[in-house]
Amino acid sequence: MSTDEASRIDEVGDIYDAMADMIEVQGGSIHVGYWESDDDRTPLLEAINRLTDIVCGMLDLQPGQQVLDIGCGVGEPAITLAQRTDVNITGVTNSRWQVYEGTRRANAAGLRGQVRIEFGDAAALSYPDNSFDAALAFESLPHAQDRGQWLREMARVVRPSGRVVLTEFTCDDALSSDEAAILRGVGLQPPTTEHEVVEDVRRSGLLVDEVRPCSQQIRRSYSAYFDRLARMRPSLVAAIGQERVEAQEQAMRLLLPIYRDKIGYAIVVGHLPS
Repeated sequence: MSTDEASRIDEVGDIYDAMADMIEVQGGSIHVGYWESDDDRTPLLEAINRLTDIVCGMLDLQPGQQVLDIGCGVGEPAITLAQRTDVNITGVTNSRWQVYEGTRRANAAGLRGQVRIEFGDAAALSYPDNSFDAALAFESLPHAQDRGQWLREMARVVRPSGRVVLTEFTCDDALSSDEAAILRGVGLQPPTTEHEVVEDVRRSGLLVDEVRPCSQQIRRSYSAYFDRLARMRPSLVAAIGQERVEAQEQAMRLLLPIYRDKIGYAIVVGHLPS
């Protein structure tokens, strides 16, 4: 691993450590929600859980299988997946706070040993080849300095015929230099086109089974986030103080309009050839 890559891993981990106080605005999940139509008035947390269900269903799992969750956050999707499909899940994160908090949440859910949250580098996974029946990357690839390397590592540790599902932000038009700098400031790489995402998946050695564009279905996430933040503000201020809440909100108000106005979203499903 290069010095730059190691530094970036630490940087992204530090960013997520700093975000710990605000994670409950999204119910512990660090991903967008999914709305069926413009008339769908589903609350944010239900929409977030709906997307979790969609992605988990695409993994097509059987009880007892071993699943890898790259960039697992505090483990909320992993916990949901374990509860609904009775699989064993290993989550990888580069935030030490997320390891602690994810382990606490899994244990509290009665999943000690079934859901394991580990500190690691997605570009150089510590697991042997063919260790997992399936792998998931839920909005984690935007943090990759080398997306292809993360995908190659996922392909390496998945068994033949194993399914890989990832969600990824996309962008057909280049962002301005200021917009790209805002994303990089919070540890995110500017998105590429959906076509480039799919080609990276193919180049990793995976066969692409499905590409589901979801840009319109996730768009409401951004306004819904601030609506929920406003409702939670008194409890957040009481817990962590006005200054920290305002600092996090300011960062999000710089970031989220870029995603709302310019950035799309897709789910990609693939598998490792037999």
